Amino acid sequence: MIATQDVSIFLNNALKPAHYQAELTSCTALPEAIRDMPDEVSGHFTALDEQATHDIAEAWKRIMIMNATQVLYTFTFDPSTQTFSARKR
Repeated sequence: MIATQDVSIFLNNALKPAHYQAELTSCTALPEAIRDMPDEVSGHFTALDEQATHDIAEAWKRIMIMNATQVLYTFTFDPSTQTFSARKR
C-alpha cells in the first residue's frame, strides 16, 4: 500500500466533490502525468463515517479523482469493507 492520500468524489451529479482519505492497493505512487495514469485502481477508504459510507453506497453515479492530474474514474464500492475498484473514464 502507498501512503494515504486525499480523494475527491462526486456522487450522482454533485457540482462539488467530497474529500476522503484512501489507501491504494499499489506498490508505487500514482504518476503526475495524465497519460501515465493507470486504467484501473483499487484500494480502501480510511475512517469513513456511517453517513459517508451510506451516501457512497447508495449513489447511482460515482466519480473519483485521485491526484492533481484530474483524471476521472468511475468506481464501485463495497460498504462492508470500504473498498473500491475504479476504472478510468
